[in-house]
Order: sequence, then C-alpha cells, then structure tokens
Amino acid sequence: MKCKNCQANLRTDFKYCPVCGAKIVFKRITFRGLFTDIFERILNLENNFFRTIGHLTVWPEKVITGYIDGTRRKYLNPINYLTLSLALSGVLFYFMKRTALDKMDFDVLGLGVNQEGTAKLMEATMEYSNFVFILYIPVIAISGWLSLNKRSYNIPEYIVTATYVLAHYSILIFPISLFMILYNPEGYLNFSLIFIAVMLGYILFALIRTHRYSAGMNIVRSMLFVILFIIGYLMVSIV
Repeated sequence: MKCKNCQANLRTDFKYCPVCGAKIVFKRITFRGLFTDIFERILNLENNFFRTIGHLTVWPEKVITGYIDGTRRKYLNPINYLTLSLALSGVLFYFMKRTALDKMDFDVLGLGVNQEGTAKLMEATMEYSNFVFILYIPVIAISGWLSLNKRSYNIPEYIVTATYVLAHYSILIFPISLFMILYNPEGYLNFSLIFIAVMLGYILFALIRTHRYSAGMNIVRSMLFVILFIIGYLMVSIV
C-alpha cells in the first residue's frame, strides 16, 4: 500500500504516513466523516493560531527558534501569519477610507498642513500600503542581523524572525487601531508615533529574548539596532 500524498510505502496498520504525516483514509466519504474532518481541521487551526499569538506575545523566542530549528506543525508558519496581518490591515484601510479619512487631523505637528491635499495623498498611498508594510521586513531583518545576532542567523532566518514579529505587532494593535478609526478618527494620527514606539519596543523584546546577550551588551546592541532601524524606516517612508 502506498501513501496517496507522497507515494511512500505503508504498512496496513499505519494510521498516518511516517514520511509526510498525512492521515490514511480507508473508508469512503460520508457526511459524518466529512464534518469530523472539517471540525478537526478548524480546531487544529484555532489551536495553532491561539498558541502562536500567545507564545509570540510572551515567549516570542519559542516560535522563532522553533520554526527555524524545524518545528512546522506547532505554530502558524510566518507566511500564513503575515497573510492574516495583511488581511486585518486591509480591514483597517477599508474603514479608514469609508468613514475616517475626511475626519482625520493631518496637521499633527502644527505646521499648517493642507488637510484636503494630504487626505487625497494618503488615500492614493493606501493602494500600496501592504507593499510598504512588507518592505519593513528586510529593514528589521538587516538591522537585527547586524546588531542582535548571537545565534548567527543568516538573512533568510532573520527574514523569518522579522516576518513573525512585524505580523504579530500588526495583529496586536488591530483592535486598538480599529477602535480609533471608528470612534476617534481625529486623534488617530496623534497615536501614530506611539504605535511606532510600541512596534520598536516589541521588536527589541522579541530579538533580545531570542538572542540572549548580557545586560550591558543588550543596551549597546539595542541602541545600534534602533539607529539602523530608524534609518531603514525613514528610507522606506520616503520611497
């Protein structure tokens, strides 16, 4: 008998393929079997999702090092996690365009900015918001690779790290951002600097827990990371 997914040879008493991990199905599809399979998949997805969110919040190093070291089934993979964060960002921009854009105060620094012109510019740049968001991944990856890298991760491994932390930050602030857009759009941009500070703080928290230096080295290397990150952030923002 062969596995229908990977064609590996199987014993008749196997319930799962030892090569690809697929469940071996002997019976024909029934309504009961179909609903059981759907329920198991949804439950497994929910477990993985909540485990990923919880561990990235409290023990980000478990998710990051686990995935890089070969753990694939315990957590959502970084691409799926990023896709989820981009979908939530799309929801934010939808409500922003429909209900909040004309109410926002774009003159955050009190420089006499033209409100109408800035609103039109922001509406145009929203079309590329997901692309700009993704550009921050290499910024985080390169900054971390150069400053906080005790595990000697290569660039692709740091891309995984950056994807997880950036996507997680986006998911965490989603409810706050949505609340601000719906109920306090005038003050939304005033919180943008706070959001950036929170993002930077969480990234440092995740990287420091993953690459454990001494307290003194953490401070020095964190300062270097912040400098590199700000340079990269400004470059992406200008582009």
